Amino acid sequence: MIRTSQAAKAALSALSIAGLLAVSGGSALAAATVTNPVSANVSADSVTGSSVSLPALTITEGAAGDIAAGTLTLALPAGFVFDTGSVANVAFSGAGLAGSSTVAFLDSAHAQVTVTSTSTAAGSLTVGSTTPLKVKASSGTLPASGIITLSAGTIAGLTATSSLGTLTEIPGAANKLAFTVQPAATATVNTAFTPVTVSVEDQFGNVITSDSGRTITLSAANASSTLGGTTSMNDLNGAATFSDLTYPVAGTLQLSASSSPLTSATSDLITVSASSTPVPTTTPPTVSCGLQNGQLVMVQGSPTVYMAVNCVLRPFTSAAIFHARGRKFSEVHDILASLFDQLGIGRPVGESSDDDSTIITPPAASSTPSSTLPSISGLPDGAVVKLPNDPTVYLVSGGQLQPFTSAAIFNLRGEHFGNVQTISQQQFSQMSVGSPVMPPNGTVVRGSGQTVYVIQNGQAVGIPTPQALTQLGKTFRDIVKIDDGTLNRMPRGDHGNNGGDNGNNGQNRDN
Repeated sequence: MIRTSQAAKAALSALSIAGLLAVSGGSALAAATVTNPVSANVSADSVTGSSVSLPALTITEGAAGDIAAGTLTLALPAGFVFDTGSVANVAFSGAGLAGSSTVAFLDSAHAQVTVTSTSTAAGSLTVGSTTPLKVKASSGTLPASGIITLSAGTIAGLTATSSLGTLTEIPGAANKLAFTVQPAATATVNTAFTPVTVSVEDQFGNVITSDSGRTITLSAANASSTLGGTTSMNDLNGAATFSDLTYPVAGTLQLSASSSPLTSATSDLITVSASSTPVPTTTPPTVSCGLQNGQLVMVQGSPTVYMAVNCVLRPFTSAAIFHARGRKFSEVHDILASLFDQLGIGRPVGESSDDDSTIITPPAASSTPSSTLPSISGLPDGAVVKLPNDPTVYLVSGGQLQPFTSAAIFNLRGEHFGNVQTISQQQFSQMSVGSPVMPPNGTVVRGSGQTVYVIQNGQAVGIPTPQALTQLGKTFRDIVKIDDGTLNRMPRGDHGNNGGDNGNNGQNRDN
């Protein structure tokens, strides 16, 4: 058995990424480190506007000669290009280390630095200290994110997968309004339209989720009268939903959304008809339905959710009203069509007090809910979906929508953006949002900190030593960089038992 000193044990107790890069085959090797990465947010507006200056990139040698003579090539992630009109300077420090004074561009995605001689004492290489590297987004379509890498050249401790910084594309400046949830094509006089959502977008149609407090006003366009209900609202996270709009006369109209100085938007056409509501009756159902007041139910074959009130079923006409009542889809119970046929249908929830049990549509034994109520196509497990004009992508799993929190996890799962389906707001409302998608088991990851983790059974397990990494059949080349937000949402496990923390593992956490 090999014995080690207490100092050696303490040195191995917390594994840093520098330690992983410096240890190979049990022998200590010098390793250079990225002491100043070039991370930045890049606006979608840069596609047609000004480029974004990157911070200076500094790579520091751990020992003389870590940076080898030759050509070093810096590669941008997909979705970004260099502004080749800005030629960044290159500075060297350390005895003997020298090379080109500026970068050269191999193409729009690759910048090169020439090293003509190596150091005789550990030094450093800095790109962009006085004249910065500048980048642009290559497309206005989100999301685009990834790391800058060293695609060619030799620097001890760095590989083609080592991160020199992270670029993330973000929406551009507010430019226009858009109806991201359209009104229904038909409506009834003095009856609330289906809820509509107006979003604040950049010039490329990306919803600006950081935009809040902007006043958005709706009016009737190409119409003979004016709108009723709440016609002016402030947006929240880039969107405003109007749920009680009405129109007083029969006819056609469109909704016009405005918020100076943004470009206005016009909705699809709405046809408003005169009221044909059946005469209400207060006659209760002639059955003992066994449903408690306030209980939520769905009839087999239909996605419509009802609230039971004295054996009268009151429908929810929108997800907005459903969530405004603080209800959850996990509370909904299925009932048989035979029971549904015996119950009256009341006013939609929200049109009167919640204890109103007035029957609008009397029971009818011959009714067939599955053929008269709206339906939507199901989403199979494993489908990858998103809403229109919302960059978040979800994985369908067990009736839930699990969000991908980063492009890195999306790619690790073997997904392709070409397979992403766009679903309707109605389909989205039928499902609950679950926990974020985790990287596959066995993936080795780290955030911006130094601790390295392996994903095991849905947990991020700290790797305590280089030998432990080797025992997993992994090397430092297998480490995948993910954002800190994604990493911090992962439950932690202990390397000794693949689950739960103990007192010895706390030092491996990234705080």
